[in-house]
Amino acid sequence: MNIELQKTGNLTATIKIDITPADYEERVMKVLKEYNRKAQMPGFRPGKVPFGMTKKMYGPAVTADEINKLLGESLEGYVRDNNLNILGNPLANMEKTPQVDFNEATEMSFYFDLGFNPEFELNLEEIALPYYSILISDESAQKYLTELRKRNGEMTDAEVSEKGDLLKGDFAELDADGNPFENGISTNGTVNADLFAEDFKEMFNGLKTGDVVKFNPMKASGNVTDVAAMLGIDKDWAESLESEFSFTVTGISRMVPAEINADLFEKIYPGMGIADEAALIEQIKKDAAGSFVGESDKKFFNDAVKTLIDKSNIELPDEFLKRWLLDINQEKFTAEEIEKNYDDYARSMRWQLIENRLIKAFGIEVSQEEIKNVFRGYFQRPGSSEMDEDMKMRIDSIVDSFMKNKEDVRRINDQLFEQKMLGVLKEKMISEDKPVTYEEFVKIASEQ
Repeated sequence: MNIELQKTGNLTATIKIDITPADYEERVMKVLKEYNRKAQMPGFRPGKVPFGMTKKMYGPAVTADEINKLLGESLEGYVRDNNLNILGNPLANMEKTPQVDFNEATEMSFYFDLGFNPEFELNLEEIALPYYSILISDESAQKYLTELRKRNGEMTDAEVSEKGDLLKGDFAELDADGNPFENGISTNGTVNADLFAEDFKEMFNGLKTGDVVKFNPMKASGNVTDVAAMLGIDKDWAESLESEFSFTVTGISRMVPAEINADLFEKIYPGMGIADEAALIEQIKKDAAGSFVGESDKKFFNDAVKTLIDKSNIELPDEFLKRWLLDINQEKFTAEEIEKNYDDYARSMRWQLIENRLIKAFGIEVSQEEIKNVFRGYFQRPGSSEMDEDMKMRIDSIVDSFMKNKEDVRRINDQLFEQKMLGVLKEKMISEDKPVTYEEFVKIASEQ
């Protein structure tokens, strides 16, 4: 056997493999003898079929199979032994490889095309990016406080309805003449006009017990789930509903926001010793800003990926990669679809190359124990007491069963990996922290 590497471009090459019968005949004969030992044919006892018949029947197919195995082993060994840093897998070059007759034991030549990983420079310390931390304005904090007061308030009865009230009442489906439909829907329910379209909201202001409103629920809401819940019917029925209804008010409930006092402070932030409204607003700002960290991180990560791809100027063996993509996606994509979407794929490939470099440079990896710790966290609550050894053993037993779910393990592995990659990028690339309001953040993100 002879293997020769022939460069065909800056990032491509062709491997030529010359084989002789001596390279594969022994392998073929071994398989054929095993076939012959198990062969069963009419007129012959099992295992007594003449070898010549077995060879004639199975010889070409076995020869082709063994040569393919030999080629695969030889390619893999050559790439490994010569430390060839290739992209994808070798592709058979059918234009250079002559037609092969597996009925004849003869010398053969096979050609395979390769694409190489490109060389590129990567130095995170030379790249600086801003990190946009989102600030919460006083106005936004007051809106949060208003919602918190409502959430912790109490429901009371009201005489005249206002915006935000819940109206209890009786529904009656109407016919085309506006009269109650004899076999129509008749039920009691609750109306939250805040969920309605603007044209319908005003209809439910200023109402008293006994007042009647006629309206089309589907036109008012537009949400099948909400209408089904309001009328106590299933979603399929609500989806086909076109009728108008009369709604007779039987009661009005109003949420009275909680007062801003020590009781509210303790309800919202138990044990934190919030003393006044100013301290409460500051804590709300801090918590609200923390809830936006994910968006800031996502923005920074996307900026980092784009910048690294653009600055690294990674050259790719494009034509080889297009062939390789077609080869591994034969049942999914056509050559035209791959050509159309190739720029997106090439960008993804460049990031993968950069990511692999970062993994190696900074030792980014996720251990099994780290994944287990995430599962263990499901059973631990903040502030809970230390678990005894028996409880730890029971939890570890459950965690071991969780580890058998490959999909969940992969999901957690990916999350932990992304956190570590983000941590490296933030540590090495952040030039300055830029506080911005959420409105400014949205504008910046949309412009970029």
